[in-house]
Amino acid sequence: MHDSRQSRLAFLPAVLIGLAVVCTPLLGLFEPVEGNEVAAVFPPGWGEADVLLASAAADSRLVRFGAFSNIGVIRIDDEDTLLALRAQGALLLLHPQVLGGCLITPANNTNTANSEWSL
Repeated sequence: MHDSRQSRLAFLPAVLIGLAVVCTPLLGLFEPVEGNEVAAVFPPGWGEADVLLASAAADSRLVRFGAFSNIGVIRIDDEDTLLALRAQGALLLLHPQVLGGCLITPANNTNTANSEWSL
């Protein structure tokens, strides 16, 4: 009996890390999007061209790409822009700082430094 409890405790750090990885980004869902930029997470498998086209179709401007090709930081003008991004396929619309540590590339990335993309 002592061995089974010890083996369960051995998995505790892995379980806690897994919960932190899953639950931390979900906290951003409860924070209303404020400001003039939003991190838009599109379906897995979308490329940078897809994100750029979706932001253009939503009549918004792409500021920079995320660490993954399906994430973009997009400048928003009003609530209608958020609705248009959802209509274009955005799965999540979060405050950019929610993803800042792991999914959003730095603003001073050499590929997009001091630039804004729009169509």
